[in-house]
Amino acid sequence: MDSSFKIGGPGGPDILPLDRVEKTRTSASGFADSLKQALNAVDELQHDSEAAQIAYSRNDDVELHDVLIKIEEAEVAFKTMMEIRNKLIDAYREVMRMGS
Repeated sequence: MDSSFKIGGPGGPDILPLDRVEKTRTSASGFADSLKQALNAVDELQHDSEAAQIAYSRNDDVELHDVLIKIEEAEVAFKTMMEIRNKLIDAYREVMRMGS
């Protein structure tokens, strides 16, 4: 049995019961939290890369290949984040187009 209600009868839009609305809010905040964690991880990789470059330029005990690996990790993470952002924007635009 479907626990949602219809506005204006069987063909109308759904109204979600309160317990399903709470689950939707929780999953939305879970998605937002996951996105924030991913952004923070990318930011941390960027800072680690920058710190390794600075340490190498000061002639600290840092190997060049370690610096290059950190730079590449940060670059791959950033490019991946940008692709995810682009996909989210495309999905948002598609939803907006469907609503028009």
